[in-house]
Amino acid sequence: MFRKEYVVSNNDVDSRFLLKVPAIFRLFQDVALLATESAKVDSITLSKRNIDWVITRMQVEITRLPKCDETIYVHTYPGKDMAMLYPRYFFITDKDDNVIIKSSSIWALIDNNTRKVIVDRDTISKLPPESRDDQLPLPNKIVNPENSAFVENRKIHYSDLDFNSHMNNVRYVELLMDVNDSEFYKNHQASNIILNYIKEIKEKESVSVYTSGSNPQVISVSTDNGLAFLGQISFVNN
Repeated sequence: MFRKEYVVSNNDVDSRFLLKVPAIFRLFQDVALLATESAKVDSITLSKRNIDWVITRMQVEITRLPKCDETIYVHTYPGKDMAMLYPRYFFITDKDDNVIIKSSSIWALIDNNTRKVIVDRDTISKLPPESRDDQLPLPNKIVNPENSAFVENRKIHYSDLDFNSHMNNVRYVELLMDVNDSEFYKNHQASNIILNYIKEIKEKESVSVYTSGSNPQVISVSTDNGLAFLGQISFVNN
């Protein structure tokens, strides 16, 4: 299991001095890269072979959000491969080794030229799978509600993109969280989040955001080419 220590920066907290939810996903993205470097299966190394990691589903369970200047430890390890899919698990613990956030995710490899899933299981070196008794089950498929309220339209720009020239995974989470405003988050905390990444979104595309407006709240993001993302978020009162 790979572990990295972080100190929560003031750049990543909200008005309550608590870690913003999108920052959790950024930490996971960072440690996943670091954990796979030694086997040369990290996203930067694979990009030189025209291969990309893409996330298909993710679930995050939040017991509490860490505070500004708090020392936390982000852990990650791979699960057992499932045909063309690669599970990965994450935990965040505090200085007393209490698990405060945990996550499960499913990834795939795609050819950067064709943007199709790579089915050859020998494309990369496999990391030994691990497990924990308290790990989250793998994320489920989200059902898109028939009646959702329109929230906004947004155009995708340069700052939304990552190095593969598609909208960064964390940016989807920011769209999800921005459906509610800062006043809402003064009294509500995200406790469980499920993400379904369906289609990649490119620069200059326009996205439409919709919400079911309930708890759990289902947020959908669509382009002219159809549904691109579904997120389900459950809240508890602060």
